[in-house]
Amino acid sequence: MIRKSDLRELLESGDQVIAASLVGVRNSTEPVEVICLTIEAKRKRYGGEIHLVVPPNSSVPVQHPRPALIKAVVRGHAWYEKVLGGTITDMRSLARETGLTPHYVRNVFACAFLAPDIVQAILEGRQPLTLKFEHLYRNIPLSWVEQRREFGFPQNPRQAKSVQQLSVIQKYIP
Repeated sequence: MIRKSDLRELLESGDQVIAASLVGVRNSTEPVEVICLTIEAKRKRYGGEIHLVVPPNSSVPVQHPRPALIKAVVRGHAWYEKVLGGTITDMRSLARETGLTPHYVRNVFACAFLAPDIVQAILEGRQPLTLKFEHLYRNIPLSWVEQRREFGFPQNPRQAKSVQQLSVIQKYIP
């Protein structure tokens, strides 16, 4: 619940919200001055962060971009492009060039072979909240059906257009 005048103040102040102005003793307020918003949500802890989880039937799609997942997908595709372009011949040379371990490079490189709808969901922050980088890079099956099952994605995805997906990935590649 919030008073209309407090809501106006918050909206007008932009990002400069002063918590102290919202706390304290309030004079009684007429019911017509109070706005009450209700939403069904649960608090869940994921990777040291607390998220508000809104049920799937909510009218507002919730996005939770995970920088580690985005970074892995982008690196995997960028490295795959280097292999296709002939500038890199094997994982060891790629590891030397990037300053990373061959084991890590091999695991992240596999992200280049994720199903297009999974890549799209990760880039848009629509991946399951339980999907973490540690789980993703160790267990990437070759089958897209198995990938969806393993990582908790719907089995009948809307098909992502590969041209659109490539342009989204390229905006992350320096």
